[in-house]
Amino acid sequence: MLIFILQTLASILAGGTSVNNTEQIEFSHPSKRKEEGGGAILNLYIYDVRESKQIQHSGRQVERKLTQALQPATVNWSPSWFDVSMVLTAWDRTALGEHYLLSQALALLLRHRALKEEFLVPELRGFGSLNMTVCVEPQIEAGSLWSALTIPLRPALYLMVTVPVEPQVSPVSLVWERIFRLKNSFDTENLGENGNGNGNGNIETITKRVVVAGVVRSAVTNLPMQQIEVKVIGTQKSSTTNKEGLFYFEELRNGNYVLEITSSRYLPCQVNALVDGVGCTFKEISLTPV
Repeated sequence: MLIFILQTLASILAGGTSVNNTEQIEFSHPSKRKEEGGGAILNLYIYDVRESKQIQHSGRQVERKLTQALQPATVNWSPSWFDVSMVLTAWDRTALGEHYLLSQALALLLRHRALKEEFLVPELRGFGSLNMTVCVEPQIEAGSLWSALTIPLRPALYLMVTVPVEPQVSPVSLVWERIFRLKNSFDTENLGENGNGNGNGNIETITKRVVVAGVVRSAVTNLPMQQIEVKVIGTQKSSTTNKEGLFYFEELRNGNYVLEITSSRYLPCQVNALVDGVGCTFKEISLTPV
């Protein structure tokens, strides 16, 4: 369950910040960064898990099968909800670089006051959107937290996501079985007959909006590169950079996408891109010569 939360947040952060892929997001103990170098890194570390006081489980539910014989039934305990507390830090070569990356992460996460179900990994779906609090006070005093992490106090974001944990299903035998057949009828015959109340019938105006854009540059010269093909993996959409190295995509549904950038003279590259229906995601991509 915990890894699924980290995967969801990593996918969102990699798609909406200057961090281009989830490999630039690590989940290890922050103190390890003292010995490691490298480029910009976001560190997302879980430091506390406790049962939620806001959402409580409601007991058990028994699934009864339609049968004339006495058959085993399934007792499903409704999930228990837990608050998972995390600390998000940015690490870069310079303090300004760290502050810039952390600011990007803050602005992005504030757009996701709740983790919408469409952005969750499949293992967390089925319960609707999950509550998320950004910049909440840590479960323990901040100084004590950083002391326990054995590193000096540093700028960070404190996140808390409330997630469900389902106990294992257990079979039981039924002594008496009652079958209730519930039938919900919905009258759809008149659906759409009254229009939308504005006299326009079914006419709908669609406005195209750029949801993902970016610039491709050479990693050696830092100059923009034109005629570079950018594809959205899993779709038929592709774009070619103009003379300023710019590309863009329209009309993508909300979700996380992977952009593939290819050129015969440069190493292939893949970056994450987030579409959340709020703003345009802009990616800066550098290609390395073969």
